Amino acid sequence: MSVESDLKIIAEQEEALVFERFDEDVAFLIGAAAREAGRAFGKGIAVGVYLWDRTLFFGATAGATEANRGWVERKAKLVKLLLKSSYRIVLERGDQPRLLEPSWAIEPSNYAIAGGAFPISVRGLGVAGAAVVSGLNERDDHEVARAAIARALGKDSTYLALPAV
Repeated sequence: MSVESDLKIIAEQEEALVFERFDEDVAFLIGAAAREAGRAFGKGIAVGVYLWDRTLFFGATAGATEANRGWVERKAKLVKLLLKSSYRIVLERGDQPRLLEPSWAIEPSNYAIAGGAFPISVRGLGVAGAAVVSGLNERDDHEVARAAIARALGKDSTYLALPAV
């Protein structure tokens, strides 16, 4: 497994995992599935599902903290800013610092360059929100969010999964 192969798979994930329709019920399915999957890791996690104008789901497991909520919100903002998964952004940036450049003229502390936020894309509309996980390592956060979206789309949770490391 290489960064290049992961980037290729993530681009495929983003292209294929597109909803025909998206609403509060679908958001709940994603959030509940991500929360349940995260519990299997035995760590405190937080899960958020967002449309850009509002939060549709927020949940946590035992051990999650307010810091996890902050990470979830900041990762979601990164997806809104760049319209792709936060883990893809991490991999594309490589060894660059994990802060947005001052030349962007936005407050860098409002965004988290860390994996775990996956775009909610709707056919004919584009990226309309994000499903976000915080509390695991960033690759696992990404994969829990991706698997929950895949399940909500009627796919197996392993559909387009990144290879295990």
